[in-house]
Amino acid sequence: GGVGKTTLAQLLYNDGRVNAHFDKKAWVCVTDIFDVLSITRTIVEAVMGPTSNAKDLNLLQVKLKESLGGKKFLIVLDDVWNDNYEHWDTLITPFSFGARGTKIIVTTRNESVASIMQTVPIHGLKELPEEDNWMLFSKHAFQKGDCNAHPNLEKIGKKIVKKCKGLPLAAKTLGGLLRSQQDVKDWNNILESAIWELSEQKSNILPALRLSYHYLPSHLKRCFAYCSIFIKNYEFDMKELVSNWIAERFVEKPKNNKTVEEEGYECFHELLSRSFFQRSNANDFVFVMHDILA
Repeated sequence: GGVGKTTLAQLLYNDGRVNAHFDKKAWVCVTDIFDVLSITRTIVEAVMGPTSNAKDLNLLQVKLKESLGGKKFLIVLDDVWNDNYEHWDTLITPFSFGARGTKIIVTTRNESVASIMQTVPIHGLKELPEEDNWMLFSKHAFQKGDCNAHPNLEKIGKKIVKKCKGLPLAAKTLGGLLRSQQDVKDWNNILESAIWELSEQKSNILPALRLSYHYLPSHLKRCFAYCSIFIKNYEFDMKELVSNWIAERFVEKPKNNKTVEEEGYECFHELLSRSFFQRSNANDFVFVMHDILA
C-alpha cells in the first residue's frame, strides 16, 4: 500500500470534466468483508438519497436498476479485497442497464481481485521516480516547498526519500512530520531510526507511518488511539470526533487564548497532515483512517 491508488481515483472522481461526463456517481469505501447489501445500499443512497428498503437486497437492486437504467454513471469501489466471483457478479447485476460509456473503477492491492473483473487490462501503479518523490517530500517538509534555504536538511532529506522506496504516502507522511522540525539532529534521527529495519510484512504498516506515530506527542497518540474503535473505512465527522476527544479529556487545556475546541481541531489537522486520516468523498468534513492503518 501507499503507492497512491485511492488518491489517483479521487482525482479522477472529483475532476470537473468527469462530473460533466457522467449522469450519476457513487464512491464506496469497501471493508474487508465484501458485503453486497451494504455496498448496494451505499450506491443507492449516493445516487438517490436515503432509502427505506435498507435491508432488502432485491428491492435495493430494483431501485438501482430504475435509477441507473439508460444513464451513464461512474462507480468507484475503493480498497476491495473480495476475489469471490459470485459476490462480484451479484453486485454488478443492476449496472448492466447503464448507458454505453458507464465506468466502474476498483482499487485493490490484490491482483487476483482485479482479475475476476475480466473486462479491461489492469492498470498497475508503479513507485514514483525518486526525483518526483523528492518534490512531494519537499512540498510538505519545507515552507512553500523551497529547500534552498536549508542545504544541510536537503542532503539528509534526499537520503530519507531514498528510504521511502518510491511510495508517495511515505514521502508525504515524513515531510509532514519534519515540517515543524528544522534541526539537523531531528532529521538525522529520522534517517538513522531503527524503525526502518522493522519488517513491514508482519504488521502491514509502512516504516514511514511507524516513524510518524513514534514521534507524535503523547496527547496526539491518545487522540489517535481513540480512533481504534472505528471499523475499517468507517467515515467519521471531524466535529463529532473532536467533541468526543474533548469529552474524554484527550485534548490538553490551551495555554493561550484558544478555546479547547480550537485546540482539538489543531490536533485533528496535525494527524491529518501526517496522513493518519484522509478525506472521504462524501464532503470536506468527513474522513476515514488510512486503509493501511485501519
